[in-house]
Amino acid sequence: MENLKALQSIDTKLKDLNDLLGDLPSKVDELNQQEDLIKSTLEGNKERLKEIAVESHKREVRIAEINIKVNRLKDQLFLVTNNKQYDALMVEIDHLKDQRSTFENESLSLMEEKETLTESVETMDSELGTLSSDLTVRREKLESAISDSADEKSSLEEKRIEKVDGIDFNTVSIYNRVCEARNGLAVVSLSGNGCGGCGAHVPMQKVTEIRANIVIHRCDVCGRFLYSENNSVN
Repeated sequence: MENLKALQSIDTKLKDLNDLLGDLPSKVDELNQQEDLIKSTLEGNKERLKEIAVESHKREVRIAEINIKVNRLKDQLFLVTNNKQYDALMVEIDHLKDQRSTFENESLSLMEEKETLTESVETMDSELGTLSSDLTVRREKLESAISDSADEKSSLEEKRIEKVDGIDFNTVSIYNRVCEARNGLAVVSLSGNGCGGCGAHVPMQKVTEIRANIVIHRCDVCGRFLYSENNSVN
């Protein structure tokens, strides 16, 4: 029982160390994921802006080329000698105008996309700066907390191994299961004639044996190991 009590004391201290860190590790992981996502999206948007610049330039060149062709064809209208030639030139001019209209619409869509992406990039750049600052602070806190508790945690883990070695395998297995089910508390003292963990009544025969340290008993309700403070050993 003394080994179980010591093991419980060690595990309680280890739990306190983990609780001290709180949700900081998971929060840092979450922020890291957010940062990676923003960076990835930001990189993609910037690449798209480069593509838009290239595509817009190509359309500007094509529109300029079409304008030159249309103007030349319009000049030729004054030189035609019959309606057939005139109609053929007009068909070609209309076809070029349709092409120009398509390129102009595409250029307009690209400009709108560029404006949206530019705003998004500016917003994400700002968010990334804020997030990175927040991450830096949290990482420093986490590293400091881990560093401060590292030596103590290592020492406690070594002591735990020693205590576990002094307890039979079956008892340790039960202890671990109860710990997991009872929020890390598997060994408790009697509270009067009741369990110090759940408050359930403990039969007088068990109470007597626990106080006499004759045999190890567990609570019939919560399954915790029971001991008496009157027989605790420092």
